[in-house]
Amino acid sequence: MLNFPFVTMFMLIMFSSSIFSLCSTHWFGAWLGLEVNLMSFIPMMVQKGLSEEVESAIKYFLVQAVASALLLLLASMVFWEQGDWSMVSSKIFSSSFIMMSLLLKMGMAPFHFWLPGVISGLSWVSNSLLMTWQKVAPLFLICFFFYISSIQAIMMVLMSSFFGGVGGLNQTSIRGLLAYSSILHNGWMISASLISVEMSFIYLFLYSLILFSALSLFLTEEVKNSQQFLSIFMWSKFSRACFCVTIISLGGMPPLLGFFSKWLVLSKLIVMNILFLPFILILGSMISLYYYLILGFSVILSSSVSWKKMNKKEFFFISMFLVLNLGGICFINYLGALI
Repeated sequence: MLNFPFVTMFMLIMFSSSIFSLCSTHWFGAWLGLEVNLMSFIPMMVQKGLSEEVESAIKYFLVQAVASALLLLLASMVFWEQGDWSMVSSKIFSSSFIMMSLLLKMGMAPFHFWLPGVISGLSWVSNSLLMTWQKVAPLFLICFFFYISSIQAIMMVLMSSFFGGVGGLNQTSIRGLLAYSSILHNGWMISASLISVEMSFIYLFLYSLILFSALSLFLTEEVKNSQQFLSIFMWSKFSRACFCVTIISLGGMPPLLGFFSKWLVLSKLIVMNILFLPFILILGSMISLYYYLILGFSVILSSSVSWKKMNKKEFFFISMFLVLNLGGICFINYLGALI
């Protein structure tokens, strides 16, 4: 609680800087917003002062600094060509490399190499921000100002499905699974951007809801870095059931919320006569669902005795996210009728 004003100030700066970057009309303003966002997020990453957090913060800073330098360099090239900092460039070289710098910032395959190592050393609160809000500015800058062709989308989704699906098969930690799941969901967000910016926002919003439900459960049960899987088997039966439902929803099992968010994207892509892209997305999701089912059923079918009783506040909080995942069919049908 002593750090509460410190955390609140940097969180406010982090949110406002991302909005500033999206509202900017030129690349220099977008770069400035991304830089302020980076500098406000790093103190939140090292709040507890643990060595793992410091190591992850250094990795994150170096990667983001390289991406920011590349973005500023290429934006300067656009200024040299056109005489202003316009978001639209007539040069394919500059536009392609600006988009690559933004993909590096959001951890999109094949620029995902830094994401599992950073996530493995952070707290659950920092991970929730890294895998959700920190993607907002790069993702929507790509959606707003770049035309993604079908070939580019297929290549990005193919790499995201491969690295996100296959990379999670040999993971022995929950943070590693969530990192590769985040890489896989990046491909779904890029695919949703082919439909509309609104669809990409809806998918990111629903993914954030499911991820927050999982991370809040880990935070409530105080999962430690050293014994993640062992501590899960010591949860209460209700907590293990909530964990199973949430993690399978993240993988896209029907009739949970994660499935219907994917189904909405797939149906729109098929209507647009884009058929090969849904096949790649489904294949990657099936691979991720395989290791999620193994983890979920091994937890829920274990016969460990509960070691911790939840209070009423924790019970209500976890139940709310459980109902949210189970009630996904009603929510997503309503959204589908609006689009």
